Amino acid sequence: MTYTFPLRLALWSAFLAAPGFFTPALAQDTSSPCTPVAEAEFGDPIVCTGVMKKGGHKLAVRLYWDILADTDELHVLRIETAKTPTGKARSVIDNVDSRAPMTMAANGFEFGDFNFDGYTDFRLIEFLPAGPNVAYFNAIYDPQTHKHVVAAELNALSAPTFDSKTKMVVSEWRGNAITHGRDVFAWDGPNLILRERIVSMYDDNSNCMATTYEPVGRVTASMLGSSEDQSALLNEIYETPCD
Repeated sequence: MTYTFPLRLALWSAFLAAPGFFTPALAQDTSSPCTPVAEAEFGDPIVCTGVMKKGGHKLAVRLYWDILADTDELHVLRIETAKTPTGKARSVIDNVDSRAPMTMAANGFEFGDFNFDGYTDFRLIEFLPAGPNVAYFNAIYDPQTHKHVVAAELNALSAPTFDSKTKMVVSEWRGNAITHGRDVFAWDGPNLILRERIVSMYDDNSNCMATTYEPVGRVTASMLGSSEDQSALLNEIYETPCD
């Protein structure tokens, strides 16, 4: 549920005027490529600026937002890209549902090259769960259409990181208090193909064993995330004590 515009405006003005709004963490955060939400008027986007790695032209990403009434989180619901902050939109992504605490600049927005093709992509937090399995909303540049498109395969992963040297995408996740895992993927066109899964588990005596699995055939990130029986997609290779 979101606030109606007049009510949101009044509440937001009061929120900004509160003595505790500008925390030291916010005041010292200079790493975000985005304009502070405190400087944006309702109806105006937060603007994140960068440079396309291949081509060198400027890139502006406009985040359209509101505030969730139930949680007071910043809610990004639409994204546009352009060459300049006020320029004609080149990409439009609707039905975005990114939500994060107001203390997180622009919902953790960041640029990167997520599929190692030399073009600039971007992502922001989709939501922060109670556990460590952080969900991101990712968009990748499509050089054929000259637009950023939703990266569904990346969106299926927990907290992905990117190794430009090996060109691998690594996702670390936790199943419960005693089980956590590490999945390694490689790009094949628009798909992320599983290369290896390592699952670490602790017993009642706090001893940890790590089991390494290989995929059965071609297993994509979306297949792994949607499967109710992941054992059918994996072969156990060996088990060793955890590092």
